Formats: sequence, C-alpha cells, structure tokens
Amino acid sequence: MICTLTINPAIDRLLFIKEFDRDNTNRIKQSKDVLGGKGTHVSVNLRILGCKSRAYGIGFGKLGKKIESMLKESEVETHFLQYEDGESRMNYALIEENHSCTLITERGREIPEEICQGMLISLEETLRDGDYLVLSGDASNTSVPYIYNLIMESIGKTGKKIRFFLDTSSDNLIRGIGQTPFLVKPNVDELSQVTGKRIQNEEEIMDGIDQIASQGISCVAVSRGEEGSIVRYGNAVYRVFPLTVQVENTIGCGDAFMS
Repeated sequence: MICTLTINPAIDRLLFIKEFDRDNTNRIKQSKDVLGGKGTHVSVNLRILGCKSRAYGIGFGKLGKKIESMLKESEVETHFLQYEDGESRMNYALIEENHSCTLITERGREIPEEICQGMLISLEETLRDGDYLVLSGDASNTSVPYIYNLIMESIGKTGKKIRFFLDTSSDNLIRGIGQTPFLVKPNVDELSQVTGKRIQNEEEIMDGIDQIASQGISCVAVSRGEEGSIVRYGNAVYRVFPLTVQVENTIGCGDAFMS
C-alpha cells in the first residue's frame, strides 16, 4: 500500500479573478474549495491513476473533518486523527485569467508533542511490511523538531520494511536525508538548500544529485517545472522531458509529479 502523511492539511479556496489589481477592489468571478496539503494531493492523484492509497493526517475542527470527507469522496482510504480544539488551515489561491496564480497560506494550528506522538503510534501500529510512506510538505508547525526524522527513525526500529519518500524543504529536507529515505524529491530551490549554494545550470544540478545519492539514497528526483526533471536511480540518470499542456495553475504540480 502507498501511504501518505499530511501533518498540516488544508482546504484551498480557489478565487478566480480577471486580473489582480493591487490596492484596489478585486471582484471574484467564481470560487471553489479543493483539498490542500502535499500528501493529500499525492493520494488523490494516485487514485486518479488507478492506485489505492491510504492518507494519514491530523485534522482540527470542522475544516479537519471536511478535509477527511473530501478524501473519502475521492475514494481514498483515510486514517486521520481528528480533534475538536481549533481549526485546520485554509489557504487562498488568487487565479487570474492569464493563469497566473498567487497562493496565500495560513501557518496552521500548532501541533503539540502528544498529538505528534499519537500520529507516530498510529503509523507504527498500522503500517505493514512492504508499504510505502510519502512524507511531504511543511511540518514546521509541530512542537517536535524534525518530525519526519523521528518518524523514519522510530518506524525503522520496529523492523518493518517501509520505503520512505521524502518531499519537503529547508532543515526538514537536509536532516531527513540523513535517515536514508528511499527517494528524495527536491525542486531546484530545495536542492540549493541542500548544497548551500544557488544552483544555476544542469552541471550543478548533477553535482547536487550526486551529493544526495552519496548518502545512500536510491532515487533522487529533481523537478524543474516546465523544463521537466532529472532523475537518478541507482547508477542510471534520466533526463525527463515534460508533455506540452495548457497550464491552468501550478498548485500541486510537484505533488502530481511525486504521484
């Protein structure tokens, strides 16, 4: 089973406008609520691809229940911890007619250590040998520093053979690589965070990929937007060219790539 974890899920409210006019009234032509959060995006995209998945997450209040309900409507198996105290976050996407998209995000409720431990126990008890676990998104709102590291380390100690897929940024990415997940998926900006310098060309991308792979990572996939991706799996390197599509907005593109 491919499983996803979204520590900080959200509802994304899409606000369609003609053109964003700063310091003026912008009239909304249409609005729509969709799932937000990287792991939830991965699960829904997997279902579209005909693959079953299980979505783990933490929800708060009515929005938390709505997020889980939307996943179930997409025929995704859910394993959420739900709490009445507080609300899960709401994000706002301003989508213009020229397909430009501006995302305004809430940080999300602070998640205390006891809830983090509850999620860890849930994962340890329900994951099975051979499962994949996608750890994706920002987890800076948890009181447990580097929670992805804790999850990979703790589940590893259970002896279960779980493949971890890591898609995050900043220190969560840099430190998470040290736990040797099966796959790491940075974009170019995140790869720059790992190398400690701004990456400007394909040669520097390859150097960054080699730096990550040298730490025992089996697969490193660097997404590059409209330029496609460069993927190293074992000793083989693939230059992947994207299909030409009409871009509506770019929210969740990296999550679709991960799926």
